[in-house]
Amino acid sequence: MSSSAVILLAHGARDPEWTRPFEVVRDRLRAEGIRTELAYLEIMTPSLEEAAELVASEGVKTVTIVPLFLGQGRHLKHDLPEMISDLKRNRAGVEFRATPALGDDPEILAAITAWAKRAAL
Repeated sequence: MSSSAVILLAHGARDPEWTRPFEVVRDRLRAEGIRTELAYLEIMTPSLEEAAELVASEGVKTVTIVPLFLGQGRHLKHDLPEMISDLKRNRAGVEFRATPALGDDPEILAAITAWAKRAAL
């Protein structure tokens, strides 16, 4: 068992097909041996709280939350830090940290740019 895990955090939607790309990312990480869960901010389950409880119950000591959002909006600036504070308070001994929004990464922006360029040609 690994002492670390990743929780991919997506917004959530009413259409179940919306989750497919996130499930692909989760499954690819799992295939590489990385303990990974997929959680949703709203509408869908599991919630971040539920996913955190699952990995913590397995003895995971370090959890990296990867928000699958392109920009740093209200959810990432306000909601997520509050949620992480609650997770830390309720699970002593487990370290929770979050990465920045995907759109803060130059490689992600380059990939989106390249994709849009191919689509336009």
